[in-house]
Amino acid sequence: MQAHLTHFIFPGTAQRIVRVDFAASTYQPSDLLWLPHASRFANAVNKRCAEHLAGRIAASEALRSHGMNDYIPGIGLHRAPCWPPGFTGSISHTDKIALATVIPDSPGEHCGIGVDIAIIINAYDAQNIADGIVNAAERELLDICGLPFAFALTLAFSAKESLFKALYRHVGYYFDFSAAEITAINAQTLELKLTSRLGPFEKEQCFIARWNSDGEQLTTLIQR
Repeated sequence: MQAHLTHFIFPGTAQRIVRVDFAASTYQPSDLLWLPHASRFANAVNKRCAEHLAGRIAASEALRSHGMNDYIPGIGLHRAPCWPPGFTGSISHTDKIALATVIPDSPGEHCGIGVDIAIIINAYDAQNIADGIVNAAERELLDICGLPFAFALTLAFSAKESLFKALYRHVGYYFDFSAAEITAINAQTLELKLTSRLGPFEKEQCFIARWNSDGEQLTTLIQR
């Protein structure tokens, strides 16, 4: 599969993000043999295989920057990536781009990181799916934040995805978008407040998502 690997520092942070630009149309089944868990994709369509492969390429490179050479995260419970002891990370992809990032664990702390990349939703779809992403109060906030509604809704979706990825390892179960409410948005950040307790995280605990966009897609990052 044709793939191009780069990296960047997420704006406003010191966090390194690995990016893989890939062409799913060039994927060949033999490409997947690089993965120790390749057999789990025996019946998957090529597009799904290519996206997963690109994500693991990005994750392996992110770990390499922390001295973990040739480690490929497997697939754990609920399909979450299996990171090596002492590290945690996050993977996200569209049909052309995969991102991954890694942080070392800190003993005694509930460390987590979530990165998400999302293609900006079109205006028609945004109106139809908004109720599944935000509540009435959040929708009012999106309407007055100064961003086009479809863009703001994509931002809300992506930030909540990043929050899930950052917290899931400590929560241990799936939680939906209603578990956190957007309380503020500006040109660089979005604030989320938990609407209920999630594992070790108290109700009303707040998290900051940083975001960046090129106009066609946007990325969000939450680290704690």
